Amino acid sequence: MHKKLSKISLRIKQSFLAVFLRIAYYKLVEAVIATKYMASYGMLSKPEKLRTHIDIKAHALEKGMSIGNGRIGFGKQKAFEVISDLTLYIKIGGDKAFVNDCCGIIKEYIDFNERGGADMSDVKEAYNTFTKEHNIQSVPYGGIYELNHDELRKQQKAAFDVFSQSRYSCRDFGNEPINRQALENALRLCERTPTACNRQSQRVHVYLNQEERDKLCNMQGGCKGFSNKFQGVILICADITGYSSAETNLPFVDGGLYAMNLLYALNFYDIAAIPLTMGRRANELQHILKVMGIAKNEMPVLLIGIGTYKDKWKVAQSHRYDWRTYTTIVS
Repeated sequence: MHKKLSKISLRIKQSFLAVFLRIAYYKLVEAVIATKYMASYGMLSKPEKLRTHIDIKAHALEKGMSIGNGRIGFGKQKAFEVISDLTLYIKIGGDKAFVNDCCGIIKEYIDFNERGGADMSDVKEAYNTFTKEHNIQSVPYGGIYELNHDELRKQQKAAFDVFSQSRYSCRDFGNEPINRQALENALRLCERTPTACNRQSQRVHVYLNQEERDKLCNMQGGCKGFSNKFQGVILICADITGYSSAETNLPFVDGGLYAMNLLYALNFYDIAAIPLTMGRRANELQHILKVMGIAKNEMPVLLIGIGTYKDKWKVAQSHRYDWRTYTTIVS
């Protein structure tokens, strides 16, 4: 009798309705936390949330400068918005160091476009007025670096402390054909990527066909202006059948571990790459899966654009914070 009741109980727990209600409850709890703490709520009164909004816009200016054959004079409206947002950021008690970082990007943005012959007098006036009024000292980092392929090749075979610092997101690709064997070697190198309980849920879709590549890039929407130089894209997904109802976020953890490993592997084999977010609404992700002919039980985690390097190319500086600013060590 006890055995029979146990089987009935297990069937109820595994029924569609029971699993749905469990997931709905967990997601409701997540929604309450997310609503309270994510940047979308209270952004205009909380500097740490407004900072996220400004960061995205300021980095867009950096990205625009790092695109091969980018449009000179681009992004003026965004630059004005960053300056306006920074004014509010200071007013509500924002960190001055962050303002200095953003001003470093805006200054380089102005200089970059003026070197290309664009009239930046209106943006420069707004920038100068803002920095003078708030006594801002722009930092010397922000904008773009120019990298050299010969130097990169040396770093790619160096010790990890050197190699790991040599990887940059590329938006300025070369025209040489990608080395298929090098790509396969990079994928092979990632076979030992750790996953929760060794579930190996990663599902990797490589598109070297131009039509499929363009179709996926258009749906992703964040690589306009440089995706035409990709020689392929890699969509990393996670098979959610490998997880329970209490692990709905774990596919992104496992997929993210695989993605970072792959980015290092691509760099090791001299393949230029850029990670592109798949942070989209559920219905949009399902549409992408349908269009690309991918099973609905796969969760898109990251898209990587791949290609070859030029002899010299531009990358966004994307200044990184000192590890001590975000690390707590308890001993």
